[in-house]
Amino acid sequence: MFISTLSRRHRLLLLPAALLASSLVLFPAPRAGAAPASNSSPAQAEAAAQTEPDSADAAILERAQEALDRQDYRSAVDLLTPLANRKNGEAAFVLGRLTQAGKGTRQSKTRAVQYFKLAAEQGDIRGQNAYGVALAMGDGVRRNFQQASRWFARAAEQGDAEAQFNLGWLYAQGRGVKQDEQKAIDWYTRAANQGMAEAQFSLGWLYMNSKENHQDDTKAVHWLEKAAEQDLPKAQNNLAYMYAQGRGYALDYAKALQWYQKAADQGYAEAQYNIGFMYEQGTGVPQDYAKAVEWYRKAADNNESAAQYSLGLMYEQGTGVPISLTEAQKWYSLAAANGDKDAQKALRQLQRVKKK
Repeated sequence: MFISTLSRRHRLLLLPAALLASSLVLFPAPRAGAAPASNSSPAQAEAAAQTEPDSADAAILERAQEALDRQDYRSAVDLLTPLANRKNGEAAFVLGRLTQAGKGTRQSKTRAVQYFKLAAEQGDIRGQNAYGVALAMGDGVRRNFQQASRWFARAAEQGDAEAQFNLGWLYAQGRGVKQDEQKAIDWYTRAANQGMAEAQFSLGWLYMNSKENHQDDTKAVHWLEKAAEQDLPKAQNNLAYMYAQGRGYALDYAKALQWYQKAADQGYAEAQYNIGFMYEQGTGVPQDYAKAVEWYRKAADNNESAAQYSLGLMYEQGTGVPISLTEAQKWYSLAAANGDKDAQKALRQLQRVKKK
């Protein structure tokens, strides 16, 4: 039986990435202090003013790192607490992470934020980003996007990629700052140039979907490809979409399928759906309803609503599977519960048929 053409298209992620929390790397490489240039920003001057800890503190930090390496978190907490109480920013940041995770000490988001704030105020870059994330998320402290933007800016101006990405996200969303695509692009670009896959993806997404004058498919695929090559599945999915649409590249279904496959192999539901769509429509591959059902099922099991609806339709029409109104209703119901309007309509129609 021929299946009616679905009112669907290839799926791509509709929103850029969310805020990034501080890196799990506990201690950065040592950084020598230097006198700030006369025309440096306050944040750059702050970074330059940071000097190596004195020998006693450095020895304690080294012992704490050894404890962390052997996962002896209790000892690490005992070593770091006196340093944090003496306003050592690095120790305070790590204590915040340990307290946030409940490792070696009682888990407490509120106490973790206090440590992050202490670290931030002492000029610790990762502490500034972590405190900004807490403020932006309302995690252990009242949400305040404006304050978050200020702390992100201080760390971002010192070159911290995560803070640069987070500040870009605030500008893209208009949270705590006036929405400004150009500033979002500027900060995403700084983080992307440091190799951050999330920033590369978000920059590519922005160039794909700009509502202002920044829409640029060539730049979009440039950054999506960089993120995709780092195995970021949402970037792989969107890069495949661009190949499938002939945007930024010449139309190339083989490349589209290749990138969808890479994302699908990582369990990315939208890519699994897209492969099913290609087989169901016979787009760039021989039409194969059985393979379409196989991929739709994988995506549907991962709670992808379009795949749940498509699978319901396959069962209702007996395409690639035996007709089963029971299975069709099951998948329509799941898709409808996920807000799929096509599924909601199909479910109502199916229920009317079953009542006759």
